[in-house]
Amino acid sequence: MKFRCGFPVVNADNIFKVLKKRGITIWPQVQPTMSLENYLKGQLTPQQLDEARRFAPKTEVIFLKNPDRNLFTGFRSLGKNWASVFAFIEDDLLPIVGEYKHGADCVSIGFPSGVSNKREPEMATVGKREFLEEIGVKLEEVILLSGPEGIPVSGRQSTQRFFPYLGILNQGSISPKPKLDPTEFLQVVLMPLREWLKLIERGKVTESSSITLTFLALRYLERMKIR
Repeated sequence: MKFRCGFPVVNADNIFKVLKKRGITIWPQVQPTMSLENYLKGQLTPQQLDEARRFAPKTEVIFLKNPDRNLFTGFRSLGKNWASVFAFIEDDLLPIVGEYKHGADCVSIGFPSGVSNKREPEMATVGKREFLEEIGVKLEEVILLSGPEGIPVSGRQSTQRFFPYLGILNQGSISPKPKLDPTEFLQVVLMPLREWLKLIERGKVTESSSITLTFLALRYLERMKIR
């Protein structure tokens, strides 16, 4: 297998095999799924309570007047906004992140991504931070490929918005040094653009945001005649 910048170079036929060899598989379920309500009724440790406060879904109720001038009561989840970055490393190689995601219960592949927090509310900063942490490369610039308010993820049910970015690197100074959190279990591979597009055509890319970001980035690059 070839390596570039310390990462394995994969294709549409072997990416999942390579990720599996590097420890990225579906996690085994150890007890039956339960509702959040029942979970919170159990005897939880302080750590489990803290995790529930930080990560459990949060909802709110909104009161509106519909076109018939009647009261409408709506329910929506409060999701954190997140940024994702499409960037080439050395020619047409894309850094692709593989990890297990429990929401979809599958090994997911996509671009470096992360959510905003109180310390870094600026989404461009979030995109740069996540690319640096997951790929280990500092971006010179990120270009927002949507409107300034991002793209609603599920407009009827959630407040969460997705911010797609094109990342610009200094090609002469690529020396990746990823800095993952102890709780992050992911692997990075490099994939030629043509192979990534094959995966999308085959329906193997399950993250809709990664598909959207791909075509937004390619449209921008074509329009700007950068590539």
